[in-house]
Amino acid sequence: MNMTKDKIYQFVGFVSNINSEKFTTEWERYAAKLSTKKKAPVLMELVGGKKNKFSHLSKHEWESTDERFAFMEERKSEFFADMPVRVVQTGGYIGIQQEKKKQPQNDMDKLVVFVSHDENDIAFYKDLPLYLCLNIYQAFYESCLFGYVMEFFVSQNDTAELLQLLKQRTGADAGQYKQCLILHS
Repeated sequence: MNMTKDKIYQFVGFVSNINSEKFTTEWERYAAKLSTKKKAPVLMELVGGKKNKFSHLSKHEWESTDERFAFMEERKSEFFADMPVRVVQTGGYIGIQQEKKKQPQNDMDKLVVFVSHDENDIAFYKDLPLYLCLNIYQAFYESCLFGYVMEFFVSQNDTAELLQLLKQRTGADAGQYKQCLILHS
């Protein structure tokens, strides 16, 4: 297992039904205050718009010694104050398995799974068929909303089948996300 305790990954969920273009513009303002020159945050959008925990998700990478790590900031953002957007700070996570560090290629999809604190059988996820690579992030702070966040990278031909397997698991919320913006520093 490849642990990376020198980095903390912050996942921020957004619940909204405003159009993607307008959301992306507002998110850029939100993310600019969290941006560092070392690693730009990535914004992902839920594919298919099916009922899921988050319509958008951003992933921020921080050095574990970075004092600007802001995952505990207030749950409402002033950048979305006049818009129907709920900001959900999920917490800070450490990478305990990172098989894929870049975004998916054109023939590959990304499935993100939020695993509850009650779910302790990580082997179940590792033993699933169909995926090509798996990144696992474990809660680093007690206040994290989830015990684990997982990124499955899967061939487009197998996406629907793996997503169905993940959605059947109690204590897991899975969705397909596509990258829609990287904030450039």
